Amino acid sequence: MPRRTARSLFRAVPLVLTLAGVSTAVGAMTGCEDQKSVEWGLKHLTDANPLERGKAIEDVNQGWRNLEALADKEPTKAKKEQEFKDQVIVDLVKAYSSDALKDSAKQRKTIMELLVQFHDARAKPAFIFAIKNYKPGENDDDVKNVMRAITLMKDTLKGDADLASALVDGLKKAKIDVTKAKTAEVPSMFGDALTSMKMTSARGELKNIVLAPNDGTQTIANQELTARQLIAAQALGELGDKEMLPDLVKAMFDLASKVIVVKAGTADEASMASPLTTGVAMTIANSISKIGGAAIPLIMPYVRDDVSNADVKAVKEKYKTYTGPSGSDPNAYQKIATSVLANMGLPEVADAVAPLVANKPKVDPKNKDAKPLDIKPLLGLLIALPTSKTSLDAIHAAYDNGDKDIKSLIAASMMSTMDPSQEDWLLGIVANKKTEEDVRNAALNSALMLANKDSIAKVRQAYVDAKLIDKASADWRVQRPTDTTCDPDKPKTKDEKCFPHPDKKAADGKSPLNVIWVDDTPKNGEVIKVHEDLLKNCGEDAACYLKAFDDSSGIVEKMGFTKVTRDGTMAGIKLQKSAWMLAMYGKEDDMIRLLDLMPKLSLPAPRSFVQMALDRNLKNGSLKVAAAIDKLIKGERDNASETANREAAQLEPIAIKLRARVNAKKD
Repeated sequence: MPRRTARSLFRAVPLVLTLAGVSTAVGAMTGCEDQKSVEWGLKHLTDANPLERGKAIEDVNQGWRNLEALADKEPTKAKKEQEFKDQVIVDLVKAYSSDALKDSAKQRKTIMELLVQFHDARAKPAFIFAIKNYKPGENDDDVKNVMRAITLMKDTLKGDADLASALVDGLKKAKIDVTKAKTAEVPSMFGDALTSMKMTSARGELKNIVLAPNDGTQTIANQELTARQLIAAQALGELGDKEMLPDLVKAMFDLASKVIVVKAGTADEASMASPLTTGVAMTIANSISKIGGAAIPLIMPYVRDDVSNADVKAVKEKYKTYTGPSGSDPNAYQKIATSVLANMGLPEVADAVAPLVANKPKVDPKNKDAKPLDIKPLLGLLIALPTSKTSLDAIHAAYDNGDKDIKSLIAASMMSTMDPSQEDWLLGIVANKKTEEDVRNAALNSALMLANKDSIAKVRQAYVDAKLIDKASADWRVQRPTDTTCDPDKPKTKDEKCFPHPDKKAADGKSPLNVIWVDDTPKNGEVIKVHEDLLKNCGEDAACYLKAFDDSSGIVEKMGFTKVTRDGTMAGIKLQKSAWMLAMYGKEDDMIRLLDLMPKLSLPAPRSFVQMALDRNLKNGSLKVAAAIDKLIKGERDNASETANREAAQLEPIAIKLRARVNAKKD
């Protein structure tokens, strides 16, 4: 048989074969390479020919799928998987970052999906490459896969400086449209990773993002900047240290002070606080609270309005023209400072504020423009904190030194302490014959809320002695609609009101049916009976109070704002008392069960009762409950719940306090 030349070999190949097909045919006949092998695939991952490259990537991918298809009971499966990763991961990482794939997003995505499945830290260079080359709207899926992989490996990659730098770079490149929540998804992942993985090396760059100039105007660039600042400021709350506090405090007051001019109509213009910078300022305030007690001496001069402090004087000047949601508010900075301290919820705050509250307000006689310090917000702050001897002594002194308004404020607010030790002090106020009626009523109501099963009889007797047991409650007002129709334009007697019936309509079936409403307010004795029955039934059983809260909340929610009924009011009394008793007797798990009820509560009062119970019960902090709050908020957001922002706004400050208290004990 004659010997064939190379040229004759080529002539034997069908002419319809492509160049790639020729290469395949030759390789197969000469036995040089097995194109279905992983080894061949690794050699051609960055092949200049996109078809060859695609086949190579698919070959490696198929090799992994073959291993995954092995039964989990296969004794060598784990070993084979590890050997496979050892064989391919370095080449896959190099290929992902190669210029050869710069125009092939699909092939890069396939490689990344494979690397993500490996759960191997050796893929970090590819992860960093993907994040640093984040292009919003182009490679979002790739980056999302990376972020999920990083989250699964957070213990291994915790604190990695290179990864932290990449995450900050990615955040800087983010293009967030405030009208489209989806555009914030990837940047938010960057922020979450920075905090959950304790990327402390990123603090400086995050601070620079927060401190970037923002004039508050509603431009696209400012909206994008604001969104990045919100993410960075939130991350700093978890990562920040004491060295950052002066800059953060200054930025908080500066951003909150920004006032913009908006058109209220076709031609009218109005000044108002910028929603953009106000949001950033409030997030910074939360971050300052998270950093904790070291911020107290920086914040207190603003609380005291100490104009001898140059920084306070400058801020005071800046807020002269400040216009908030309720109009002109030149003292808004004091309220901001007070809220920062309140969100800390630390005993050290009480130590700083108590002397200001306990002493009689004084005025510098040399300063004609000086005014005495308004202690009302400071009283509110003290009462909002976990009670201590220091805070209670200061509150009692403020009562003794105060005028009728201060006394009434304190007597009414003491129920919010949820501290049963204050019951006897309040009953002492009631027994004092010099106590004015409004103050006495407020003290009685607070004592009633604080009473337990052993002390409720004393409170009932105090109502009897004060000759108030048969009087209508001053705290629970109820009016009942009758069937008597009326004309709202004609005068009524002082006890009759003419309003639309909550359920019935006029004869035409559309117009309101105006009827006489009469007073149906329960008497104090009836209110006390609700307390007595609940205490007798539940004693010290937190689960019993939780059920009572849940049952009562259903009735109250049905009543809503407009259909105020006697039954609904009595349920409201039971609801509030149940929350107070939960604060007294509940454990961590009881508080988490109470927290789980939050999403189905829509009315402000029940929601505030839950917040207060969590705060008061967990006066020493709780990482477990704080984590449950985070989980609840995340679940609401993942499900695109319309109430997610409401849950976050009301519950995140509680989580901040709970963590701050735990951290304070560590310090």
